[in-house]
Amino acid sequence: MRVAMLALHFAEYTLRLSRALREQRREVLFVTYADHAANELGRDWEAGARSAGLRILVLERPRHPGQVLRNVWRLRSALTAFAPDVIHSQETLRDELLLTLFSLPRCPFVLTVHDPAPHPGADSVNMGARRLRYRNWLRGRARLAIVHGEALRAALERESPHLAGRIRIARHGPLGGPLQPAPSTGGLLRLLFFGRVEAYKGLGCLVDAVRAVVNSGLRVEVVVAGRGSDLARHRAAMAETGCFVVHDRYIPADGVANLFGECGVVVLPYVEGSQSGVAAMALGFGRAVLATRVGAIPDLVRHGVNGILVPPADVAALAAAISQLAQDPALLLRLGKGARELCDGELSWDAIGQQTCIVHEEASEPTELQR
Repeated sequence: MRVAMLALHFAEYTLRLSRALREQRREVLFVTYADHAANELGRDWEAGARSAGLRILVLERPRHPGQVLRNVWRLRSALTAFAPDVIHSQETLRDELLLTLFSLPRCPFVLTVHDPAPHPGADSVNMGARRLRYRNWLRGRARLAIVHGEALRAALERESPHLAGRIRIARHGPLGGPLQPAPSTGGLLRLLFFGRVEAYKGLGCLVDAVRAVVNSGLRVEVVVAGRGSDLARHRAAMAETGCFVVHDRYIPADGVANLFGECGVVVLPYVEGSQSGVAAMALGFGRAVLATRVGAIPDLVRHGVNGILVPPADVAALAAAISQLAQDPALLLRLGKGARELCDGELSWDAIGQQTCIVHEEASEPTELQR
C-alpha cells in the first residue's frame, strides 16, 4: 500500500507515524513545511527520514497567493507521481491542502482530527466563518476520520454529525525523547508547564494550587515554558509566589530535552481539552504527569501508572496531588517507570502503526457506489 502522509501541522507526530507505517511495509510519502519541521524536529531531520525509507516533499510556508498556487502545483505533482492508495492528513486549515484535495477527488482520504472543536480563547476567536467552512469541507471530504480516544470520538460526532460511523480510534504515541534519567531533587519538586499558554490550559488554577502548597511549607518550583494569550494575565501572581520560572518564548526542538530532563513532573491543569501533545512528550521523556481528566488525556496519562489525574478546575485536588508528589520521591520513580513501560507496549509507535494500517485498508476498500 502507498500512503501519502500530509503534515502541514503536527510534523513530529506525523513523521513518527510515517516511520511506523514504513515498518509495516508501506510505501510512504511525507509532506511538510520546511520551517514547521525544523521547529519540531531540528535542522537535520531529513537525513533520518530518508534513511528510514520515506519519500519526502518539503514545501515553503506561503506568504502570498502566488506561493500558495506554487505549493498546490508541487503537492499535486508529487501526489500524482506517487499514486497513493490513501492520502492521510492531519487536520489543518491551509489553502494548498484544500485546493489540492479538490483537484484529486478520487483518492481515498483519511483525516486525523486532534481537536474536534476549537478551544476556548484564541482558537475560538480565530476560527471565524471562513475557517469553519474550510474545516467542514475538509471533514466532509474524509472517507474515515481518526481520533485518539473514545471521548474525542463522541466530541467529533457532536461537532460533525455527518462523520458518525466513520470515526476510528488510533492512540497518540510518545513524542520527544530520548528517555531522561530522573533528576536529583534535593528536596525540591520541579514541575514543568510546557507549550501554548491559553485559557483552557488552566495556568490560573496551577498558580492558586502552588500558592497553597508553598504556604504549607513544601518546596516547589514551576517552570513555565511557552507563550500565549493567557500568560500576561497571571504574570504578577506567579511573581508573587516566588517559585515560578517563566520562559516566555517558543522553545525549539533542541531546547526541549533539557527542560523535560530538569523537571520531575509535567503538569497539565487543563480546564478543557481534547488531547495533549505535551502528555505525549512526557511519555517520550519518561516523566510523571499530573493532569486533569479532560478529553482523551486519560488515554495517555493512566492514574497510578504514569501519572496522577484530578478533576478539572479543582484547585484543592491539584494542590493535594502536588503535595503528594513533593513528599513521595518513590512515587515519582514509579510513575516514570510506568511511562517507559507504556512507551514500549500499548502506546508504542509499532502498535499505533498497526492500528493506522487497519484504518488505511478500510478506507481504500471500494465504496458501495464503486462496486
